[in-house]
Amino acid sequence: MNSLFQGIYNHFSANTTTGFYNDVSGRMYLGQAPQGATFPYCVYFSVSDIDELDFSEEREDFLLQFNIFSQNNSALEAGNLLESLKTMFDNCSLTVTGWRHLQFKRSMVHPNSDFTQVPPIQGYSIDYDILLEKER
Repeated sequence: MNSLFQGIYNHFSANTTTGFYNDVSGRMYLGQAPQGATFPYCVYFSVSDIDELDFSEEREDFLLQFNIFSQNNSALEAGNLLESLKTMFDNCSLTVTGWRHLQFKRSMVHPNSDFTQVPPIQGYSIDYDILLEKER
């Protein structure tokens, strides 16, 4: 699965001057953000059961989630981050070592905000279905 996570990060960092990479200033973390991370940032991780995704099958189909976070009194920044992430990843084509990428399809978006913080943390959780096939 490391090759998939590396492929996602490589796609993210392919252009460091514009788009989603620039919008989060390169702050995209695997698993969780470090304590005290500067806003805005993104965290990505597999939502699927890891035991079932051992990359031993001919095809692997699983769910990945991106969480974007903004600490801004306006929902505008979080909304712009969402649109920028969708532009970068909706139906993108990944390079994953040893695998042929078949699909990267957005399946769900839902708000992920914490209004108890000052300023509030506003964000979204975005799920993608990913399908890979072993190279032959």
